[in-house]
Amino acid sequence: MKRLAIASLLLCACDDASAGEGTLRVSAWGEGFIEEGIPAEVFVDGWSVTFDAFVVSLDAVDAEGVSLPGTYVFDLSQPSAGAGQELGPLRVPAGQPPAVSWSLSAATGEAVTDVDGKVLDAMIGAGASLWTRGVATRGDEVKTFDWALDITPRYVDCDTGVPLMQGETADAVLTVHADHLFYDDLDSEDPGVAFDLIAAADADGDGAITVAELQAQSLSGQARYQVGGRDIDNLHGFILAQARTVGHINGEGHCEIE
Repeated sequence: MKRLAIASLLLCACDDASAGEGTLRVSAWGEGFIEEGIPAEVFVDGWSVTFDAFVVSLDAVDAEGVSLPGTYVFDLSQPSAGAGQELGPLRVPAGQPPAVSWSLSAATGEAVTDVDGKVLDAMIGAGASLWTRGVATRGDEVKTFDWALDITPRYVDCDTGVPLMQGETADAVLTVHADHLFYDDLDSEDPGVAFDLIAAADADGDGAITVAELQAQSLSGQARYQVGGRDIDNLHGFILAQARTVGHINGEGHCEIE
């Protein structure tokens, strides 16, 4: 009888400890724009873009005060049939839509990753949290780009949108919007997606648009590419500012940016 009573108490204690929790399944995804490319109809100037690589370094993932330890480096251009790349599960309080926070930060050698070692080393050497390599085309015009971006935004209060009920499992998809890299206004609610000015930065005409060429491309006199009083005067600075806005949750879910 005593053994049964003790066992019952232990069982109740375990039940109480897990009461009011659910599981949040955390993954990272770049949507079809990264896995399949951005089609010409999205651009205001007729270009289209495909990505050979779109590598991100993610860390400090948190939901309702529960943290997922570690840094994760994934190439979001790899086909996933919409599943994205899995980071891991979090047990969080149930009863409301979990608020998620996460960061883009410089890659490290301790990262959980499946990318090639040379790619990871290059990102570490550049202090980059985002590295993208791709091809833009319009008719017979072809331009390539290969950019390591050293941005460190934190996305907070990301709204997952759906309450997590006790004992259930829900998804927190850290979503990266690649089209933001090509936005042509830093403040507009409806910016254009454009590539003409980036293509024009190819000063030596070799078809490859480098970071140095972006830095040399002035924004002075541009009808678009408004910076809203920020201290940005070249295309590289403009793209860095836009890159900070790529983070969302569960597709189009909104996050605040720090």
